[in-house]
Amino acid sequence: MGNLLVSLRNTAEAMRVYERGMGVVQANVTNASTPGYARQRQVLEAMRMDLDAGLPGGVRSGGTLDGRNEYAEALVRRRAESLGYADERARQLDALEPVYDISSSGSLSSAMDRLFQSFSALTVAPNDLAARQVVLDRASELARNFRAMDASLQDASASTDKSLAQQVDAINRVVAGITALNKQFRADFEVQNDAGVQAQMNNLLEQLSELGNFTVLRNDDGSATVYLGGQTLVAVGEQQLPIALDASSSVSARILDAAGQDVTGQVDGGRLAALLEIRNQTLPAKRGELDRLAQTLADAVNTVLAGGVDLDGNPPVKNLFQYDAMLGAARTLTTTDLAPRELAAAASGSPGGNGVALQASALGQAKVLDGGTFTQFFAAQAADVGRMASEARAERDSNQGLVTQARQFREEIQGVNLDQEAVALIEYQRAYQAAAQLVRTLNDMTETVINLIR
Repeated sequence: MGNLLVSLRNTAEAMRVYERGMGVVQANVTNASTPGYARQRQVLEAMRMDLDAGLPGGVRSGGTLDGRNEYAEALVRRRAESLGYADERARQLDALEPVYDISSSGSLSSAMDRLFQSFSALTVAPNDLAARQVVLDRASELARNFRAMDASLQDASASTDKSLAQQVDAINRVVAGITALNKQFRADFEVQNDAGVQAQMNNLLEQLSELGNFTVLRNDDGSATVYLGGQTLVAVGEQQLPIALDASSSVSARILDAAGQDVTGQVDGGRLAALLEIRNQTLPAKRGELDRLAQTLADAVNTVLAGGVDLDGNPPVKNLFQYDAMLGAARTLTTTDLAPRELAAAASGSPGGNGVALQASALGQAKVLDGGTFTQFFAAQAADVGRMASEARAERDSNQGLVTQARQFREEIQGVNLDQEAVALIEYQRAYQAAAQLVRTLNDMTETVINLIR
């Protein structure tokens, strides 16, 4: 009688274990498409069976085994970091590329050509006031083009600052979510076995990796400690140490830690690194090149005109172009109030001639900047921006493929396979039915024994 009751109890316990297993399968199936979810598996443990010693055996639950693979998770995060950098860089350079358009009639390149063409036209009629006015108009137009292009580069810098602020805010929001989950982990040690909470944590860590280069250490209690660049602590336990952006300087933007220290040098991955590179290196370099072009062109034209005489045979008392090199030649380039008669188109030894106009016209073909003409120099800068944008797009496409591969690899290791879950469900169902049949049989046997006793 005692053995029958023990067998009945063990079989009922087995049914509870199988029921729990079906619950795990149900959770897997319903979360098959949940981002960050890893397959769970019910562990079955055989109980010791020694009938002579009164140990009837049976089965018990060994807990739930989490299928998450930390190597696969880390691989996805590394790929996401590279993709974030490449994608953000491609976006910024795509926005910068139209600024260097050399094909339209309103481009800086066209404005330079028109100025030198006006000098060429002046050589035909050097004393024609209308031709002289065209030169002055073309010079003023060119100055406006330089200022407009510099303003476009300033706008690009301001746009980058805005994007930097958004990314810093996004990082702090994600880190806040991580510390909120850390609080749950620390409040209850069993939370680390919660597949839903683990999915949330890994989603946040993956989002964070796309934004910047962060090192993550998972603690024994399941909480995450996060470092920017492997050095600057941004999250530990329930404490968040937010980073900040300092874009007050026109020279460069800086990332500050919670104590206000500059940690920009530690940022070398993710969207944040791409934005800092564009803001602190690419755009200042392009503005510097534009300033060099504006200053060299203005100085060359002013120098040529300074050696000539005006319509009245007098040497010029003012330049055609003026600028403030300290503030930036392109940004401040303007023309003076030079009158048409005051334009020194003739050589000093040949008043009324076109000697200086010829020299000014020849400047359009002179190789005065890096072995090329003014328009060739600008075309080279435009080509450089186009090349960088093209390379950035190719890098983005390549990294997108690597991220897809890494996610597929992770899915194969820890994702939910509906076919496998269907097989597991059938196994549990059949085991449950068999256990139920055994319970009925044991129940009948128990009733028979009781009736015999009566």
